[in-house]
Amino acid sequence: MYKKVETPEDVEYFNGIWMECWQEKGYDFEINPHHTARFLIKDPSDVWVGTVEIQPYSLDGELEVNQAYPFNHKPLLLEDMFQTIIIDKVAILKEYRGKNLNTLLSVIIHHAELHSQKYCVALLERVFYKALRNVYKVPFEIIGEMRFYKGDYVIPSVINLQTIYSNKEQFDWLVDISEAYGIYK
Repeated sequence: MYKKVETPEDVEYFNGIWMECWQEKGYDFEINPHHTARFLIKDPSDVWVGTVEIQPYSLDGELEVNQAYPFNHKPLLLEDMFQTIIIDKVAILKEYRGKNLNTLLSVIIHHAELHSQKYCVALLERVFYKALRNVYKVPFEIIGEMRFYKGDYVIPSVINLQTIYSNKEQFDWLVDISEAYGIYK
């Protein structure tokens, strides 16, 4: 199950989860001042266990993701900037990791399909990158060298979201949350 963050209580859960996960990993905190869609992920045991933040991409050189890596110089993104998003604050509490990542990824894919977004720029932490590549077979392109950013090494990548939602049958991990979890707003 998942829920869009809307109430002050939702914000508390959201901030508590991602901050706990980032503190555990030794990452620097950042509060995003830009317009974002934030989601909470619920485990089948009925506990909020994960977060993901989605925001529109921009070529603005002041945008934090573009300062970390010059995504704004990539031809693919120059052509499809308005169909590109940024994912951030991807977090699942330690004791719930593994079995909830498919729901978290499905939320991203569902959101992208609803809003006709083709790509996602991300600074992927190495373990997350390996899970996306080896377990989930997510189509993405590494567009830069691994670099140190906010407490860890990350891999600048562009994920092809459209390939996933246009070929759902090829991704057996994908959860049909549009029907099973009809609380998306």
